[in-house]
Parts: sequence; C-alpha cells; structure tokens
Amino acid sequence: MSANCFWAAVKTSLTILLVSVLSGCGGSGNGTSTTTPAPGFLYAATQNGITAFPFDSSTGALGTGFQASSVFTATDPLANMVPDPSGKFLFAGSHGDSSTEAFSIDAKTGVLTPISGSTLPLQGFPGCTLSMDPTGKFLYIATSAGVSAFTLNSASGVLSSVAGSPFSDGSVLRESAIDPSGKFLYAISNNPTSNTISVFTINSSSGALTAIAGSPFQMAINGFAYSLVVHPSGRFLYVSFPQSEEIAAWSINTATGAITVIPGSPFPSGVTSGDAPNSLLVTPSGGFLYALSGGTTVFGYSVEANSGVLSPINGSPFTLSSAADYFAIDPSSQFVYAAYENTNTVAGFDINASTGTLTASTAPPVSAAGVTLLTVVKSSQ
Repeated sequence: MSANCFWAAVKTSLTILLVSVLSGCGGSGNGTSTTTPAPGFLYAATQNGITAFPFDSSTGALGTGFQASSVFTATDPLANMVPDPSGKFLFAGSHGDSSTEAFSIDAKTGVLTPISGSTLPLQGFPGCTLSMDPTGKFLYIATSAGVSAFTLNSASGVLSSVAGSPFSDGSVLRESAIDPSGKFLYAISNNPTSNTISVFTINSSSGALTAIAGSPFQMAINGFAYSLVVHPSGRFLYVSFPQSEEIAAWSINTATGAITVIPGSPFPSGVTSGDAPNSLLVTPSGGFLYALSGGTTVFGYSVEANSGVLSPINGSPFTLSSAADYFAIDPSSQFVYAAYENTNTVAGFDINASTGTLTASTAPPVSAAGVTLLTVVKSSQ
C-alpha cells in the first residue's frame, strides 16, 4: 500500500467500474420476511456494488452475502463509507469527482436505498475518511479546501451543508477523526515536508468548526502522516508514519482539545524494512490498536489506559494469508474482518480480549469479488 489514498483510488478504479458501491435499489436480500433480523451487517465494496453479509454476533461468522446495492451516482471510486450511530444510514465519499452520498439501511434485510438529494459536491480534492459525530447530527470530510461539514436529518438521512463550510485553518487536509464526546475534530495535513495536525472545536448546535488557538500544530516527524485515530476514551490521538515505520501518540486535553506528545512517542513498529504501519484502527473497547500495512502484515499494540503508551502485542506483527488494505472491527471488539482483494474474499479473525492476539476464524472466508472497503453496521432494531 502506498503512502496516500490516491493509490487506493487507482486500485479501486481498476476493479470497480463506476463503482456502484452503495445504493439500495437492488435485490431483496437473502431471506424471507419471517427470517430473524441479523444483529448487523458487514458491508463490502465490490466490483458488483455493495455486498452485505449478515454476521453472527456470538461467533463472528458471516452469513451468505447478497447484493445490497448496484447503483452509485458518483463516477469515481469510493474513498470511504461510514454508518451513523443508529445504524439507519450509510454514507460514502468518492475520490475524483469530490462528492458525498447517503443511503438508508433496511434493518431486516440489509438492503441499501439511495436518499434523494444527498449527492452533495465537495470543494477541493477529497480526503480519505468521512467522520460522523457520536450524536449522529453532523458529518465531516477533510479535503484540500478544508473540512466540509453537513447536518444530518435523523428521520430522513438527508444531508445539508453547514453554513460557512468548508472550514479551514489554512492547512491542506486529507483525513479527519472526531473525539467520542463530539467536541473536537482532528485532521492531518497532506504535506510530507511539513506535517501538521489541525484541531477544531465543534459547535454542538450548528456543526460549525472553529480552529483552536495554535492550530495547526507541527509534528516533528519526517515522512508522510498516513492515518489517524482518536482513542475511545477521548484522551489519546494516534498517527501513523509508514516511511519511518512508527506510530506517534498525543494526549488530549478533554477540556480544550489541545494535544501533548506522550512520553516515548513515536513508538516503533518493530520492523526495519518491508511492511510498515499505515491504516490505524482501535478496538471500541479501547484495549488494542492495530495498524495495517497494505501487505500481509498487521501490527498489534496494547494501549495503556492511563498514559496511552503503546506496547507491541505478543506475536506482533501478525501475518495474513493475503495482502489486505482494509480492516473492520465489530462493535463488541471480539472480531475483525480483512478485505483480501487479491483473492476476492473477506476473512474473519477472533480478537483475544485479554491479549489482543488475532486468530483466524474457524469459519471459512466468504466470497466478495473485487472487495475493497469494509464497514460493520449494527442493526437499528
């Protein structure tokens, strides 16, 4: 995996023609109306649109996949997709044509339906992530023009631009994350020679962003800042640097949003050549952080609850059976799923709650032709 999302766009465009990744006019699902609704669905962007897999919340096993959608308004591949906290809606952002779209989720069948009027343009070249605030009121995407902000109608799923959007502190941005309190938004720059972190406060009524004093903050680390995550406690921020094979960490002032480097940061990946940590994910329980390499390596770390210090999990890095660009962790922190684009499959892993060790699921991988993005959505029922 390269050090930016443009390579992801190129890879995706080779396998997804007009990638119909997320609408909801196709298919009736994989059962009758008398079937007990699944506790949730794993959605996979594939060359045929979006494939949905019901998952067993006790074992993590994936059920028979079915086409949840086949039409996508955007003419370019998706950069990201994210559900709202209620599991009623799914949102997607595309690469080249700079737009975002919205879809409703049928809680019983998993079928996706496009929401009229929610294909909205973005200013600037889009980044790699959509960020949903924890209340489900606002959606954000970092772009070269700043952070585009939208309000979400909780009944219909319709998106509307926030007045003053996009918001900027002068940085060219590419990826963002919101703290679990919904008070602050963090974004990393798209500049390998001058790495910065932008910090904004979120107006809880309007969704408008305001840069805090001192933003953007310089990161004294060479190389490209690839991915960032905020810890579920809201107390720590992590950023990956593939070129230096490190993960940097900051503590967060939960009152002001200001960040301070955690002692010992940046933390080494444990390798000196080859695969390096790229995309970051933290388990919802907050106990473990995982970093994908884009190859066959996954780096695992335990997170010290009081300090935020990262320590390699025993056995890390873990080796996958195929290269994976995307992971998705289920809300219970018990299971993780990997998108194997080269083998057109999605594979599951069990997460040891005590150690964080990843073990391949006893359930076989499921077929997903041209799979790229993954996201897990809990049922809204």
